Amino acid sequence: MKTKNIIIAVAFFSLAVIYRQPLADYLHIITDQKAVSEYLQGFGSLGPIVLFLLLVAQVFIAVIPGHALMVTAGYVYGSLGLWIVIASTIFGSQIAFLIARRYGRDFIYKVASSEILERWDGIARHQGILFYFFSFVLPIFPSDLMCYVAGLSTISARRFLIANILGRICCAVFITLIGIYGMHPPVWFWVMAIVAISVFSAGWVIYKKLAINVMQAV
Repeated sequence: MKTKNIIIAVAFFSLAVIYRQPLADYLHIITDQKAVSEYLQGFGSLGPIVLFLLLVAQVFIAVIPGHALMVTAGYVYGSLGLWIVIASTIFGSQIAFLIARRYGRDFIYKVASSEILERWDGIARHQGILFYFFSFVLPIFPSDLMCYVAGLSTISARRFLIANILGRICCAVFITLIGIYGMHPPVWFWVMAIVAISVFSAGWVIYKKLAINVMQAV
């Protein structure tokens, strides 16, 4: 087994060396706001499709900056960008959930951080819609990995989809509007954002206390 792992590591390293320039160019594009905009616009009418695919991929590939893509979606495509963000993130999250549900823990540990998954697995076990809604709207959660956690838990696909839709829409609206407003949202936007984050945070605190009380009662 160790020999096999060494061979795989050497193979990946060799590929990284051979394709270092194309990889460097790609990483420059996806981490630079202006470069991302120019990259998408370069596809012309196919740009929205490329954006959709990139946003689906970012659920699975941590190196792709999802939030930067969401802002760019609003900046480049306006309200259409918002719908692309909503559709792609919901779709990608549900696929990640179904992969975890279908292939199980052993497979997911090969494609995601087992340490982070283990950390949240115990907390998320037997949780429902509200818990996973919070996992999408609060920055304390690794939202994309929580899709895998959900797939390994007892929540049904239908109930997770409800949390997925509600949570992803909230995030998509907030982040994409920054781009729609040309990177300079009005004051009321920031006021509403602070209020929303405060409400969600307070809701999470109340939810945790209620969950603890229920567990103690049982």
